[in-house]
Amino acid sequence: MTTEVAPIAAAGTSAVSRTRRLRDNADRVWSVAAGHRTLAEEIEASDEPESFQRAKSQRLLGEVAAHQGFAYHELANAAETRAAAREHVRESPQWRLLIDRSFAAIRRAEAHHERAAAYTARTVGDEAAARRHEIAAREADSRAMSLVMEPTPA
Repeated sequence: MTTEVAPIAAAGTSAVSRTRRLRDNADRVWSVAAGHRTLAEEIEASDEPESFQRAKSQRLLGEVAAHQGFAYHELANAAETRAAAREHVRESPQWRLLIDRSFAAIRRAEAHHERAAAYTARTVGDEAAARRHEIAAREADSRAMSLVMEPTPA
């Protein structure tokens, strides 16, 4: 199964189209995740040998795709917030708040990417790598929370 990827935006493309492209990618990836989950249910319902392992693989692929979809969604949030920041005077309190929210969305995207990598590592039996990715995901979530919770010095 392949996933279509939108072409890279040309220079000068508006922030709205970049955000739309990222959201479209998230929707495509979530659709792929739903397809994997549906296939897993169909495989489980069959009486074929090895159906448990095949269904488990499809569920894993669905989880990985879902996390990648969430990462695209967070990157779209970051792009949208950056575009909104351009409407304010640089270094103003509103600009700082929006930039901090943008960085927080990027950190959340990083966390989702790390969680997807942890699932993949665990599947191939590399428990040490899975733990490293889970720790990196927690650290990215923590950095995202600190950006949102801490007031920016004026």
